Amino acid sequence: MQLKELVTRANLLIMEQNQGNPEITDICYDSRKVVPGCLYVSIPGINVHGDSFIPDAIARGAYAILSENPHHDLLVPWIQTKNTRAALGLLGKALWNAEVDNITAVGVTGTNGKTTVTHLFQKLFEEQFSKEYVWMFGTVGNSLGKSKNAASHTTPESVDIFRSIANARQKPNALVMEVSSHSLFLDRICGLQFDIAVWTNLTQDHLDFHVTMESYYQAKKRLFTNNLKKNGTAVINIDDKWGMRLAGEINDKRIMTYGRSSSADVRICSSRCDWDGCLFEISSNEESFEIKSSLRGDFNLYNLAAMVTGAIALELSTEKIHSACKSIQTVPGRMERVAIDAPFSVIVDYAHTPDALVNVLKTARKLTQGKLLCVFGCGGDRDRTKRPLMGAEVAQNCDEAIVTSDNPRSENPQTIINDILPGIPLDFPHITIADRKEAISKALKMAAPGDCIVIAGKGHEDYQEIKGVRYHFNDREVVLELFENMRNLK
Repeated sequence: MQLKELVTRANLLIMEQNQGNPEITDICYDSRKVVPGCLYVSIPGINVHGDSFIPDAIARGAYAILSENPHHDLLVPWIQTKNTRAALGLLGKALWNAEVDNITAVGVTGTNGKTTVTHLFQKLFEEQFSKEYVWMFGTVGNSLGKSKNAASHTTPESVDIFRSIANARQKPNALVMEVSSHSLFLDRICGLQFDIAVWTNLTQDHLDFHVTMESYYQAKKRLFTNNLKKNGTAVINIDDKWGMRLAGEINDKRIMTYGRSSSADVRICSSRCDWDGCLFEISSNEESFEIKSSLRGDFNLYNLAAMVTGAIALELSTEKIHSACKSIQTVPGRMERVAIDAPFSVIVDYAHTPDALVNVLKTARKLTQGKLLCVFGCGGDRDRTKRPLMGAEVAQNCDEAIVTSDNPRSENPQTIINDILPGIPLDFPHITIADRKEAISKALKMAAPGDCIVIAGKGHEDYQEIKGVRYHFNDREVVLELFENMRNLK
Protein backbone atom coordinates (compact mmCIF):
# COMPACT_ATOMS: atom_id res chain seq x y z
CA MET A 1 0.00 0.00 0.00
CA GLN A 2 1.34 3.44 -0.86
CA LEU A 3 2.35 5.60 2.09
CA LYS A 4 -0.23 8.36 1.56
CA GLU A 5 -3.09 5.87 1.26
CA LEU A 6 -1.87 4.02 4.35
CA VAL A 7 -1.78 7.21 6.41
CA THR A 8 -5.25 8.19 5.17
CA ARG A 9 -6.74 4.78 5.99
CA ALA A 10 -5.17 4.86 9.46
CA ASN A 11 -6.72 8.31 9.96
CA LEU A 12 -3.50 9.74 11.39
CA LEU A 13 -3.20 13.34 12.49
CA ILE A 14 -0.24 14.67 10.51
CA MET A 15 1.70 17.59 11.98
CA GLU A 16 4.35 17.88 9.28
CA GLN A 17 5.78 15.78 6.44
CA ASN A 18 7.99 15.89 3.36
CA GLN A 19 7.20 14.66 -0.12
CA GLY A 20 7.31 11.02 -1.13
CA ASN A 21 4.85 8.18 -1.61
CA PRO A 22 6.68 4.82 -1.58
CA GLU A 23 5.03 1.42 -1.52
CA ILE A 24 4.96 0.15 2.08
CA THR A 25 5.01 -3.62 2.66
CA ASP A 26 5.66 -3.82 6.41
CA ILE A 27 5.73 -1.77 9.61
CA CYS A 28 8.55 -2.01 12.17
CA TYR A 29 9.25 -0.30 15.48
CA ASP A 30 12.50 -2.22 16.07
CA SER A 31 15.22 -1.08 13.67
CA ARG A 32 16.89 -4.49 13.87
CA LYS A 33 13.87 -6.06 12.17
CA VAL A 34 13.63 -3.55 9.32
CA VAL A 35 13.72 -4.94 5.79
CA PRO A 36 13.38 -3.07 2.48
CA GLY A 37 9.84 -1.74 2.12
CA CYS A 38 9.27 -1.04 5.82
CA LEU A 39 7.78 2.01 7.41
CA TYR A 40 9.90 2.54 10.52
CA VAL A 41 7.86 3.91 13.42
CA SER A 42 10.00 5.66 16.02
CA ILE A 43 8.73 4.95 19.53
CA PRO A 44 9.78 7.20 22.44
CA GLY A 45 10.97 4.42 24.73
CA ILE A 46 11.33 4.67 28.48
CA ASN A 47 15.13 4.36 28.34
CA VAL A 48 16.03 5.01 24.68
CA HIS A 49 14.19 7.05 22.04
CA GLY A 50 13.47 5.34 18.73
CA ASP A 51 14.78 8.39 16.85
CA SER A 52 18.28 7.22 17.80
CA PHE A 53 17.82 4.24 15.48
CA ILE A 54 16.49 6.08 12.43
CA PRO A 55 19.88 5.95 10.61
CA ASP A 56 20.08 2.20 11.25
CA ALA A 57 16.50 1.71 10.01
CA ILE A 58 17.27 3.60 6.80
CA ALA A 59 20.49 1.64 6.30
CA ARG A 60 18.51 -1.57 6.56
CA GLY A 61 16.06 -0.45 3.89
CA ALA A 62 13.28 1.54 5.54
CA TYR A 63 11.29 3.34 2.83
CA ALA A 64 9.79 5.92 5.19
CA ILE A 65 9.96 7.19 8.79
CA LEU A 66 7.19 8.09 11.23
CA SER A 67 8.25 10.07 14.28
CA GLU A 68 6.93 12.51 16.86
CA ASN A 69 9.69 14.90 15.78
CA PRO A 70 10.42 16.53 12.39
CA HIS A 71 13.42 15.19 10.43
CA HIS A 72 14.09 17.62 7.57
CA ASP A 73 17.50 16.17 6.73
CA LEU A 74 16.39 12.63 5.86
CA LEU A 75 16.76 11.26 2.34
CA VAL A 76 13.59 9.16 2.67
CA PRO A 77 10.01 10.37 3.21
CA TRP A 78 9.17 11.21 6.80
CA ILE A 79 5.99 12.05 8.68
CA GLN A 80 5.55 13.74 12.04
CA THR A 81 2.57 12.79 14.18
CA LYS A 82 1.66 13.47 17.79
CA ASN A 83 1.56 9.89 19.16
CA THR A 84 3.51 7.22 17.30
CA ARG A 85 2.55 4.52 19.80
CA ALA A 86 -1.13 5.02 19.07
CA ALA A 87 -0.40 5.31 15.35
CA LEU A 88 1.47 2.00 15.28
CA GLY A 89 -1.58 -0.21 15.78
CA LEU A 90 -3.81 1.87 13.53
CA LEU A 91 -1.26 1.65 10.72
CA GLY A 92 -0.98 -2.12 11.11
CA LYS A 93 -4.74 -2.56 11.01
CA ALA A 94 -4.91 -0.45 7.83
CA LEU A 95 -1.92 -2.03 6.04
CA TRP A 96 -3.06 -5.61 6.50
CA ASN A 97 -6.79 -4.82 6.36
CA ALA A 98 -7.12 -6.88 9.53
CA GLU A 99 -10.76 -7.83 9.93
CA VAL A 100 -10.57 -8.09 13.70
CA ASP A 101 -14.08 -6.72 14.16
CA ASN A 102 -15.38 -10.14 13.08
CA ILE A 103 -13.36 -11.89 15.78
CA THR A 104 -14.90 -12.46 19.21
CA ALA A 105 -12.37 -10.66 21.39
CA VAL A 106 -11.91 -10.64 25.17
CA GLY A 107 -9.50 -8.39 27.06
CA VAL A 108 -8.74 -9.07 30.73
CA THR A 109 -7.19 -6.48 33.03
CA GLY A 110 -6.55 -6.26 36.78
CA THR A 111 -3.68 -6.71 39.20
CA ASN A 112 -4.33 -10.38 39.95
CA GLY A 113 -6.15 -13.12 38.08
CA LYS A 114 -5.51 -12.02 34.49
CA THR A 115 -3.65 -15.17 33.50
CA THR A 116 -6.16 -17.60 34.98
CA VAL A 117 -9.19 -15.75 33.58
CA THR A 118 -7.56 -15.61 30.15
CA HIS A 119 -6.91 -19.36 30.21
CA LEU A 120 -10.53 -19.96 31.24
CA PHE A 121 -11.82 -17.93 28.29
CA GLN A 122 -9.45 -19.82 26.01
CA LYS A 123 -11.02 -23.11 27.14
CA LEU A 124 -14.50 -21.62 26.73
CA PHE A 125 -13.83 -20.60 23.15
CA GLU A 126 -12.19 -23.93 22.35
CA GLU A 127 -15.49 -25.52 23.38
CA GLN A 128 -17.29 -23.09 21.07
CA PHE A 129 -15.00 -23.00 18.02
CA SER A 130 -12.37 -25.77 18.57
CA LYS A 131 -8.70 -25.21 19.43
CA GLU A 132 -7.31 -24.20 16.04
CA TYR A 133 -9.64 -21.20 15.83
CA VAL A 134 -8.71 -19.69 19.22
CA TRP A 135 -5.80 -17.34 19.90
CA MET A 136 -4.54 -16.33 23.35
CA PHE A 137 -1.89 -13.82 24.44
CA GLY A 138 -0.63 -13.59 28.01
CA THR A 139 2.10 -13.77 30.63
CA VAL A 140 2.69 -17.52 30.39
CA GLY A 141 2.90 -17.49 26.59
CA ASN A 142 1.01 -17.00 23.35
CA SER A 143 -1.15 -19.61 21.67
CA LEU A 144 -2.12 -19.09 18.04
CA GLY A 145 -4.43 -22.00 17.52
CA LYS A 146 -2.33 -25.11 17.95
CA SER A 147 1.02 -23.29 17.79
CA LYS A 148 2.63 -21.78 20.88
CA ASN A 149 5.43 -19.31 21.43
CA ALA A 150 7.02 -17.45 24.31
CA ALA A 151 5.73 -14.05 25.37
CA SER A 152 8.20 -11.15 25.58
CA HIS A 153 5.52 -8.97 27.18
CA THR A 154 2.24 -9.69 28.96
CA THR A 155 0.47 -7.75 26.19
CA PRO A 156 1.94 -7.68 22.67
CA GLU A 157 1.87 -4.65 20.38
CA SER A 158 -1.39 -4.67 18.42
CA VAL A 159 0.56 -4.20 15.18
CA ASP A 160 2.16 -7.61 15.76
CA ILE A 161 -1.27 -9.17 16.29
CA PHE A 162 -2.54 -7.65 13.04
CA ARG A 163 0.53 -8.94 11.18
CA SER A 164 0.01 -12.43 12.63
CA ILE A 165 -3.64 -12.44 11.56
CA ALA A 166 -2.69 -11.31 8.04
CA ASN A 167 -0.06 -14.06 7.73
CA ALA A 168 -2.09 -16.84 9.34
CA ARG A 169 -3.43 -19.65 7.18
CA GLN A 170 -6.19 -20.21 9.68
CA LYS A 171 -7.77 -16.97 10.88
CA PRO A 172 -8.99 -17.00 14.50
CA ASN A 173 -12.67 -16.92 15.42
CA ALA A 174 -11.84 -15.84 18.96
CA LEU A 175 -9.01 -13.90 20.57
CA VAL A 176 -8.43 -13.51 24.30
CA MET A 177 -5.61 -11.58 25.91
CA GLU A 178 -4.24 -10.20 29.14
CA VAL A 179 -4.17 -6.41 28.97
CA SER A 180 -1.58 -4.87 31.27
CA SER A 181 -1.70 -1.36 32.68
CA HIS A 182 1.58 -0.61 30.90
CA SER A 183 0.13 -1.56 27.51
CA LEU A 184 -2.94 0.61 28.11
CA PHE A 185 -0.95 3.61 29.33
CA LEU A 186 1.45 3.29 26.38
CA ASP A 187 -1.32 2.84 23.75
CA ARG A 188 0.05 -0.56 22.72
CA ILE A 189 -3.36 -2.03 21.91
CA CYS A 190 -4.65 0.76 19.67
CA GLY A 191 -6.81 -0.63 16.87
CA LEU A 192 -8.10 -3.53 18.97
CA GLN A 193 -11.70 -3.49 20.14
CA PHE A 194 -13.16 -6.06 22.54
CA ASP A 195 -16.56 -7.70 22.85
CA ILE A 196 -15.83 -8.41 26.52
CA ALA A 197 -13.58 -6.34 28.79
CA VAL A 198 -12.97 -7.95 32.21
CA TRP A 199 -11.98 -6.17 35.42
CA THR A 200 -10.64 -8.60 38.03
CA ASN A 201 -9.34 -6.32 40.82
CA LEU A 202 -6.86 -3.57 41.62
CA THR A 203 -4.26 -3.82 44.39
CA GLN A 204 -0.83 -2.28 44.84
CA ASP A 205 1.67 -3.06 42.12
CA HIS A 206 3.71 -1.25 39.45
CA LEU A 207 3.91 2.00 41.43
CA ASP A 208 7.48 2.31 40.19
CA PHE A 209 5.82 3.07 36.84
CA HIS A 210 2.44 4.59 37.70
CA VAL A 211 3.55 6.31 40.96
CA THR A 212 0.03 6.47 42.44
CA MET A 213 -2.90 4.06 42.69
CA GLU A 214 -5.09 6.66 40.99
CA SER A 215 -2.80 6.74 37.95
CA TYR A 216 -2.71 2.93 37.96
CA TYR A 217 -6.52 2.84 38.02
CA GLN A 218 -6.88 5.40 35.23
CA ALA A 219 -4.52 3.36 33.01
CA LYS A 220 -6.59 0.20 33.43
CA LYS A 221 -9.84 2.10 32.97
CA ARG A 222 -8.79 2.84 29.37
CA LEU A 223 -9.66 -0.72 28.37
CA PHE A 224 -13.31 0.09 29.07
CA THR A 225 -13.40 3.65 27.72
CA ASN A 226 -11.15 3.28 24.64
CA ASN A 227 -11.16 -0.37 23.59
CA LEU A 228 -14.65 -1.76 24.24
CA LYS A 229 -16.88 -2.20 21.20
CA LYS A 230 -20.07 -0.14 21.08
CA ASN A 231 -22.13 -3.26 21.72
CA GLY A 232 -19.48 -4.82 23.98
CA THR A 233 -19.87 -5.70 27.65
CA ALA A 234 -17.82 -4.61 30.63
CA VAL A 235 -17.53 -7.54 33.07
CA ILE A 236 -16.64 -6.10 36.48
CA ASN A 237 -15.90 -7.55 39.92
CA ILE A 238 -17.83 -5.22 42.22
CA ASP A 239 -16.50 -6.86 45.40
CA ASP A 240 -13.34 -4.95 44.48
CA LYS A 241 -13.66 -1.29 45.55
CA TRP A 242 -12.01 -0.04 42.39
CA GLY A 243 -14.31 -2.26 40.33
CA MET A 244 -17.33 -0.78 42.08
CA ARG A 245 -16.02 2.69 41.22
CA LEU A 246 -15.44 1.68 37.61
CA ALA A 247 -19.00 0.37 37.27
CA GLY A 248 -20.29 3.76 38.37
CA GLU A 249 -18.04 5.71 36.01
CA ILE A 250 -18.75 3.92 32.71
CA ASN A 251 -22.54 3.85 32.87
CA ASP A 252 -22.70 4.60 29.15
CA LYS A 253 -21.48 1.02 28.55
CA ARG A 254 -23.25 -2.30 28.87
CA ILE A 255 -22.15 -3.66 32.24
CA MET A 256 -22.45 -7.06 33.87
CA THR A 257 -21.12 -7.35 37.41
CA TYR A 258 -20.00 -10.38 39.40
CA GLY A 259 -19.02 -11.17 42.98
CA ARG A 260 -20.52 -12.26 46.27
CA SER A 261 -22.40 -8.99 46.62
CA SER A 262 -26.20 -9.32 46.53
CA SER A 263 -26.26 -6.53 43.92
CA ALA A 264 -24.03 -8.43 41.48
CA ASP A 265 -25.61 -9.62 38.24
CA VAL A 266 -23.78 -12.93 38.58
CA ARG A 267 -23.43 -13.98 42.21
CA ILE A 268 -21.07 -16.45 43.85
CA CYS A 269 -23.20 -18.38 46.32
CA SER A 270 -22.33 -21.38 48.49
CA SER A 271 -18.86 -22.79 47.85
CA ARG A 272 -16.39 -25.45 48.92
CA CYS A 273 -12.68 -25.53 48.08
CA ASP A 274 -10.05 -28.21 48.85
CA TRP A 275 -6.94 -29.74 47.30
CA ASP A 276 -9.11 -31.29 44.58
CA GLY A 277 -10.56 -27.95 43.47
CA CYS A 278 -13.70 -25.86 43.87
CA LEU A 279 -17.41 -26.54 43.86
CA PHE A 280 -19.74 -23.55 44.05
CA GLU A 281 -23.12 -22.21 43.03
CA ILE A 282 -23.62 -19.38 40.55
CA SER A 283 -26.85 -17.39 40.50
CA SER A 284 -27.90 -15.17 37.61
CA ASN A 285 -31.31 -13.78 36.62
CA GLU A 286 -33.08 -16.13 39.01
CA GLU A 287 -31.24 -19.07 37.42
CA SER A 288 -28.75 -21.04 39.51
CA PHE A 289 -26.29 -23.76 38.57
CA GLU A 290 -23.23 -25.44 40.05
CA ILE A 291 -19.69 -24.97 38.80
CA LYS A 292 -16.99 -27.56 39.42
CA SER A 293 -13.32 -26.96 38.69
CA SER A 294 -9.96 -28.42 39.66
CA LEU A 295 -8.63 -24.88 40.28
CA ARG A 296 -7.89 -24.41 43.98
CA GLY A 297 -8.59 -21.50 46.32
CA ASP A 298 -11.36 -19.05 47.11
CA PHE A 299 -9.73 -16.45 44.87
CA ASN A 300 -10.29 -18.77 41.90
CA LEU A 301 -14.03 -18.55 42.53
CA TYR A 302 -13.75 -14.96 41.28
CA ASN A 303 -11.68 -16.00 38.27
CA LEU A 304 -14.24 -18.64 37.35
CA ALA A 305 -17.12 -16.20 37.93
CA ALA A 306 -15.47 -13.68 35.59
CA MET A 307 -15.45 -16.23 32.78
CA VAL A 308 -19.00 -17.36 33.53
CA THR A 309 -20.23 -13.75 33.44
CA GLY A 310 -18.51 -13.15 30.11
CA ALA A 311 -19.98 -16.35 28.71
CA ILE A 312 -23.47 -15.28 29.78
CA ALA A 313 -22.91 -11.88 28.15
CA LEU A 314 -21.93 -13.67 24.93
CA GLU A 315 -25.04 -15.88 25.27
CA LEU A 316 -23.03 -19.10 25.34
CA SER A 317 -24.67 -22.21 26.72
CA THR A 318 -24.38 -23.55 30.25
CA GLU A 319 -23.00 -26.76 28.74
CA LYS A 320 -20.09 -24.85 27.18
CA ILE A 321 -19.42 -23.14 30.54
CA HIS A 322 -19.37 -26.46 32.41
CA SER A 323 -17.07 -28.04 29.81
CA ALA A 324 -14.62 -25.12 29.98
CA CYS A 325 -14.47 -25.26 33.80
CA LYS A 326 -13.86 -29.00 33.78
CA SER A 327 -11.27 -28.99 30.99
CA ILE A 328 -8.78 -26.67 32.70
CA GLN A 329 -6.70 -28.73 35.13
CA THR A 330 -4.22 -26.08 36.24
CA VAL A 331 -2.64 -22.84 35.05
CA PRO A 332 1.18 -22.99 35.04
CA GLY A 333 2.62 -21.38 38.14
CA ARG A 334 -0.77 -20.49 39.62
CA MET A 335 -1.46 -22.39 42.84
CA GLU A 336 0.41 -25.25 41.18
CA ARG A 337 1.01 -28.26 43.39
CA VAL A 338 4.36 -29.92 42.68
CA ALA A 339 4.00 -33.66 42.20
CA ILE A 340 6.38 -35.17 44.77
CA ASP A 341 5.92 -38.30 46.87
CA ALA A 342 6.23 -36.53 50.22
CA PRO A 343 4.15 -36.31 53.41
CA PHE A 344 4.02 -32.54 52.92
CA SER A 345 2.81 -30.29 50.08
CA VAL A 346 4.71 -27.84 47.90
CA ILE A 347 2.90 -25.05 46.03
CA VAL A 348 4.47 -22.86 43.35
CA ASP A 349 2.70 -19.58 42.64
CA TYR A 350 3.40 -16.39 40.69
CA ALA A 351 2.13 -14.21 43.57
CA HIS A 352 4.34 -11.13 43.60
CA THR A 353 1.99 -8.54 45.09
CA PRO A 354 0.81 -8.27 48.71
CA ASP A 355 -2.80 -9.11 47.81
CA ALA A 356 -1.90 -12.09 45.63
CA LEU A 357 0.37 -13.43 48.34
CA VAL A 358 -2.42 -13.17 50.91
CA ASN A 359 -4.81 -15.05 48.62
CA VAL A 360 -2.40 -17.93 48.10
CA LEU A 361 -1.36 -18.17 51.75
CA LYS A 362 -4.95 -18.07 53.03
CA THR A 363 -5.90 -20.80 50.59
CA ALA A 364 -2.93 -22.95 51.59
CA ARG A 365 -3.66 -22.33 55.28
CA LYS A 366 -7.19 -23.77 54.97
CA LEU A 367 -5.81 -26.89 53.32
CA THR A 368 -2.83 -27.45 55.64
CA GLN A 369 -2.91 -29.55 58.80
CA GLY A 370 0.63 -28.71 59.91
CA LYS A 371 2.76 -25.60 59.55
CA LEU A 372 2.67 -23.23 56.59
CA LEU A 373 6.09 -22.11 55.33
CA CYS A 374 6.63 -19.43 52.69
CA VAL A 375 9.69 -18.91 50.50
CA PHE A 376 9.51 -15.53 48.81
CA GLY A 377 11.34 -12.42 47.63
CA CYS A 378 10.67 -9.30 45.58
CA GLY A 379 11.74 -8.32 42.08
CA GLY A 380 14.50 -5.79 41.58
CA ASP A 381 14.00 -2.50 39.72
CA ARG A 382 10.31 -2.56 40.60
CA ASP A 383 8.00 -0.93 43.15
CA ARG A 384 10.10 -0.76 46.34
CA THR A 385 7.20 0.40 48.52
CA LYS A 386 5.51 -3.00 48.35
CA ARG A 387 8.54 -4.88 49.72
CA PRO A 388 7.86 -4.38 53.45
CA LEU A 389 4.15 -4.91 52.74
CA MET A 390 4.97 -8.33 51.30
CA GLY A 391 6.97 -9.15 54.42
CA ALA A 392 4.12 -8.06 56.68
CA GLU A 393 1.54 -10.17 54.84
CA VAL A 394 3.74 -13.26 54.98
CA ALA A 395 4.22 -12.80 58.74
CA GLN A 396 0.47 -12.49 59.26
CA ASN A 397 -0.53 -15.45 57.12
CA CYS A 398 1.99 -18.24 57.64
CA ASP A 399 4.05 -19.85 60.41
CA GLU A 400 7.61 -19.48 59.13
CA ALA A 401 9.33 -17.74 56.24
CA ILE A 402 12.50 -17.82 54.22
CA VAL A 403 13.23 -14.49 52.56
CA THR A 404 15.23 -14.97 49.38
CA SER A 405 15.97 -13.57 45.95
CA ASP A 406 13.41 -13.31 43.13
CA ASN A 407 14.57 -11.59 39.93
CA PRO A 408 17.05 -9.06 41.36
CA ARG A 409 17.73 -7.62 37.92
CA SER A 410 20.25 -4.77 38.40
CA GLU A 411 19.87 -4.62 42.20
CA ASN A 412 21.86 -6.40 44.89
CA PRO A 413 19.68 -9.28 46.19
CA GLN A 414 20.63 -8.50 49.79
CA THR A 415 19.48 -4.89 49.36
CA ILE A 416 16.05 -6.12 48.26
CA ILE A 417 15.89 -8.52 51.22
CA ASN A 418 16.80 -5.65 53.54
CA ASP A 419 13.85 -3.67 52.14
CA ILE A 420 11.49 -6.59 52.91
CA LEU A 421 12.64 -7.21 56.49
CA PRO A 422 11.15 -4.07 58.13
CA GLY A 423 7.70 -5.53 57.45
CA ILE A 424 8.46 -8.72 59.38
CA PRO A 425 8.23 -8.57 63.19
CA LEU A 426 11.47 -9.57 64.89
CA ASP A 427 9.74 -12.33 66.87
CA PHE A 428 8.29 -13.97 63.73
CA PRO A 429 10.23 -17.13 62.77
CA HIS A 430 12.18 -16.26 59.63
CA ILE A 431 15.59 -16.57 58.05
CA THR A 432 17.22 -14.98 55.01
CA ILE A 433 18.99 -16.96 52.30
CA ALA A 434 19.83 -14.90 49.20
CA ASP A 435 20.46 -17.94 46.98
CA ARG A 436 16.97 -19.03 45.85
CA LYS A 437 17.89 -22.68 45.23
CA GLU A 438 19.50 -22.92 48.65
CA ALA A 439 16.41 -21.30 50.19
CA ILE A 440 14.12 -23.87 48.56
CA SER A 441 16.44 -26.67 49.71
CA LYS A 442 16.28 -25.37 53.28
CA ALA A 443 12.48 -25.28 53.16
CA LEU A 444 12.27 -28.89 51.95
CA LYS A 445 14.54 -30.00 54.80
CA MET A 446 12.47 -28.08 57.35
CA ALA A 447 9.10 -29.49 56.23
CA ALA A 448 7.41 -32.05 58.49
CA PRO A 449 4.46 -34.35 57.70
CA GLY A 450 1.29 -32.31 57.17
CA ASP A 451 3.19 -29.09 56.40
CA CYS A 452 2.86 -26.99 53.26
CA ILE A 453 5.56 -24.94 51.52
CA VAL A 454 4.47 -22.02 49.33
CA ILE A 455 7.20 -20.85 46.95
CA ALA A 456 6.00 -17.49 45.72
CA GLY A 457 6.99 -14.89 43.19
CA LYS A 458 8.14 -16.65 40.03
CA GLY A 459 5.45 -19.21 39.24
CA HIS A 460 5.72 -20.29 35.61
CA GLU A 461 8.96 -18.39 34.94
CA ASP A 462 11.92 -20.47 33.81
CA TYR A 463 14.63 -17.91 34.44
CA GLN A 464 16.21 -15.72 37.09
CA GLU A 465 17.40 -12.33 35.88
CA ILE A 466 20.65 -11.15 37.47
CA LYS A 467 22.62 -8.12 36.26
CA GLY A 468 20.97 -8.16 32.84
CA VAL A 469 21.50 -11.89 32.26
CA ARG A 470 18.73 -14.48 32.39
CA TYR A 471 19.82 -17.80 33.90
CA HIS A 472 17.60 -20.86 33.64
CA PHE A 473 15.67 -21.29 36.87
CA ASN A 474 12.26 -22.84 37.43
CA ASP A 475 10.90 -23.27 40.96
CA ARG A 476 9.02 -26.47 40.15
CA GLU A 477 12.05 -28.05 38.46
CA VAL A 478 14.27 -27.07 41.38
CA VAL A 479 11.87 -28.70 43.87
CA LEU A 480 11.79 -31.92 41.86
CA GLU A 481 15.60 -32.00 41.56
CA LEU A 482 16.24 -31.24 45.22
CA PHE A 483 13.63 -33.70 46.44
CA GLU A 484 15.07 -36.47 44.30
CA ASN A 485 18.54 -35.73 45.69
CA MET A 486 17.16 -35.88 49.23
CA ARG A 487 15.60 -39.27 48.54
CA ASN A 488 18.84 -40.62 47.08
CA LEU A 489 20.78 -39.59 50.18
CA LYS A 490 18.50 -41.58 52.47
